[in-house]
Amino acid sequence: MIKSDKLFSATNSLIIGIVLVFIGIIMIIGKDWLYINFINVFLIAIFVLSIKQFINYFIGKKKDQQLNFTKSFIYLLFCLILSLFRDIPLSILPIIFGFYLLLNAIIKFISGLILYKNGAHGKLTEFISGFIYLFIAVPIIFSPLKNLNIVLILIGLYLTLLGTNYILDFVFFLIPNTVKKKMRRRFRISLPVFIEALIPYTVLNEINYLLDKENYDKSFVFEEKKEDVVPDLEVFVHTSSFGFNRIGHVDLYYKGKVISYGNYDGQSIHFFTMIGDGVLFTTEREKYIPFCIEHSKKTLFVFGLKLTETQKKNIDKILQKTFDNLYEWRPPYLEALLQKKKISKNKYKDYASRLYQITNAKFYKFKEGRFKKYFVLGTNCCKLADNIIGKSGIDLLKMNGIITPGAYYEYLNREFQKKNSMVVSRKIYNQRNVDKKTIQEIFKGFSR
Repeated sequence: MIKSDKLFSATNSLIIGIVLVFIGIIMIIGKDWLYINFINVFLIAIFVLSIKQFINYFIGKKKDQQLNFTKSFIYLLFCLILSLFRDIPLSILPIIFGFYLLLNAIIKFISGLILYKNGAHGKLTEFISGFIYLFIAVPIIFSPLKNLNIVLILIGLYLTLLGTNYILDFVFFLIPNTVKKKMRRRFRISLPVFIEALIPYTVLNEINYLLDKENYDKSFVFEEKKEDVVPDLEVFVHTSSFGFNRIGHVDLYYKGKVISYGNYDGQSIHFFTMIGDGVLFTTEREKYIPFCIEHSKKTLFVFGLKLTETQKKNIDKILQKTFDNLYEWRPPYLEALLQKKKISKNKYKDYASRLYQITNAKFYKFKEGRFKKYFVLGTNCCKLADNIIGKSGIDLLKMNGIITPGAYYEYLNREFQKKNSMVVSRKIYNQRNVDKKTIQEIFKGFSR
């Protein structure tokens, strides 16, 4: 059963890849001719809908007559405006694409500035990438029709490369594990960041639907294993239904320690909470998972990886280098405690203080380097995780350099479907399968 599931997933990747490559090539060849005809077909479809609603006005139910007439009028007006002002529909795609490139340019400039202030490597690459994005974006935004063919060719190339990536996933499914381990990390082309970022939240909604009282499926599987082995490393992908937590967060669990990176120093946070001092903490898994579920109302997707001895040694070296670049940081509660102030533990409700109180986590800041400052779209939790486990074979290197928790989830979930991958287990932790007594015990005496 497991093997057929994996074969289905691999075949699905092949089909998606072929379709994307085909669409990409058609866009490159057809260019504006294809796009203009697509707009024409779209306008005809809107006009047909208008006629349909108008007919329903006469033959439909009396109670729906007003609604049908209103819909018919709106569709017809929309079709008429787009027909009279043809530049509007033709300009929409290039302008959206241009602003997407402009957003990437801004992200690159911010990342480069942060690296420059930290005296870290890579700033020149970020600035150059930013100028390339800017150089392409500005002409497209201000002259969308003039650059329509360029936009369609770029989108076609992107779809072709994305499709090729899916086809390579199918090829990697067929390659023996012994051969795959000798290969270098692949350069990945993935979904656009704004789509990728919402993947964990979308999956969470699907799970919540399946676990809802009315739809509860007792056969729902919280834990799956490809092999009956203990993983050497686990990747936690968090998400929830609230605020920025929808985008998610990534932690590592290695040799008995949870390792997490983020902007946990509330006093250093600025620029809409997107930038702050980079803080790394370590803690125990047994208390951390219940803390995330109860305190932050999160669901955790945990992927287990089986490593070779060489991979483990590589990770040990990177971790040693990372921890040599850290110094201890104290959250507000611990700082007040060491100053022997009379304090109530419920007074300090910032994330770092509460995490320390519940899990006895140890916090650190970076002395120097790219992770000294946290940037949600640059040096984020995923970037640190990739920096640590990159040499173990996790190939999340991307064209735009932005790695999201959604990218991690999408990649690890697909790897779990493959028979020869290093991802050997997949677990889900939420309020349904975490012991209530454990939560009550660790939160005893705290107001929540």
